[in-house]
This record gives sequence, structure tokens and C-alpha cells, in this order.
Amino acid sequence: MTSLVLSESQSLISACDEVAEELLAEAGWSDPPVDAFQLAAELGYEIAFDARQQERGRFKRLAGRPTMFLSPDDRPERLQWAAAHEIGESAAWRVFEILDLDPELAETDFRETVAAHLASALLLPRQQFEADVVRHDGDVPALKAKYATASHELILTSQLRMETLMLASVFDHGELRRRRTNGRLAPPPLMTVERQAQLRAHATGRPVVLTGRGVRVQAWPVHEAGWKRELLRTTPVDDENPLDPELEYAE
Repeated sequence: MTSLVLSESQSLISACDEVAEELLAEAGWSDPPVDAFQLAAELGYEIAFDARQQERGRFKRLAGRPTMFLSPDDRPERLQWAAAHEIGESAAWRVFEILDLDPELAETDFRETVAAHLASALLLPRQQFEADVVRHDGDVPALKAKYATASHELILTSQLRMETLMLASVFDHGELRRRRTNGRLAPPPLMTVERQAQLRAHATGRPVVLTGRGVRVQAWPVHEAGWKRELLRTTPVDDENPLDPELEYAE
């Protein structure tokens, strides 16, 4: 086998998608939403909860039977992710086999990357999900209604796997916490039109769409008692370069 190169290459993502499709087919799963707990049961996993463990999930074999231990959590999406991640952890060898990599040479960070990609591909099967993204124009709440076991943020950031140039931004209590792009350059500073969309969604609690300076910004509030989060999807709308340093950026 070849030596391991740490990367999130297209070949790695494709291999994870392939393995996820295999696992879903083995469990007889065809339509979303994918319940990771039911999926685990169909694949022959035992599930136990351990309130003492610090990590969200861990995988072990007990008497030869695959068993996942999960930390209790009030958020169903977190439990779904933890269960899907442990399925991914146990099936990571399939990805290594496709990529012709030696599992013995795999660093912990790389194995974690594989498990995370598999978890995303299980909860959001790529072919179906990307078709629905196009059908719903990337609308996160509309996609959440169909892929209920995935979090709003996972639904947003998983759209970065697609070819359309996109920025994904997450705000908590009005502060930018995470910002990613699928472009070749690092994410640019926050644009004024993005800040305007975020502030309006934050204040009104309603989805907002703004267009300006060559980009279209969709903003969705994910508000609950004591917590206000806004998710932004920014895409180009014409030939202007949204990464142009001449654009107006927010302070």
C-alpha cells in the first residue's frame, strides 16, 4: 500500500461518498432523513450511553460485536452526528482500502477526517442532497425539513462540497464565529452586504436575501431561547469577482 498523505482531496471525499452509499444500501436505506440510530441497528451495532465519558462517542468491540458508546445530549442532531461518526469510525478501513492506504500509517487526525466525512455523507447522502440543494436554491430551512437529523450548520457547510463558488458564515449572538469557502483563496473579510443581511435576520427573526456588489447573500436565523444564531450563504451573481479587494467590506 502507498504511504499516507494527509489531505482532504477529491479522491478522499469520493471514497467516503462511495462507502456511505454502500453502508446505506446494506441497511436498506433509500430516502432521507437518515436516522443514524436505526442505521446502526440495521448494520448490527449495539448502542450504549455513558455519561462519564468526555468525548461525544467512542467505538469498541465487545465480544466481537461492534458497540458505540455515546455521551447523552439534549440536542438530537448532536446525538445523530455522534452515532453517524462512530459508524464512520468503524467503517474507515473501507475508505483506506479504496485509496490503497495502509491503516497502520494513519494518523489520528486523518482517521478523524475520514470518520467526519463519512458521518456527513451518511446523514446527507451526496447525490440526493446536492439535487435538493439545487431544487431548493440552497435554502437551509427547506433542506432541514427533509434532512431533519442533520444540523442547520451541517446542511449549510455541506453545500461547500458543490462546484458553485460559495461562502458559508456562522454568527452567534451577532459575532462571526466560523467562515469557510470552497474557493481556492482564503475567505475574504466580511462584506457590508453580508453584515446587513445578518443584522436584519438577527433583528427580525426572518430569512433575508440581499444582493449587491456582485454577490447574493441568503441569511437564515436559527433562534431559540437564550441563543441567536444566523447562517449566511454567499454566492456570486454576475461576472464581478466577489473576492475583489475593491469591494466594500464591513468593519
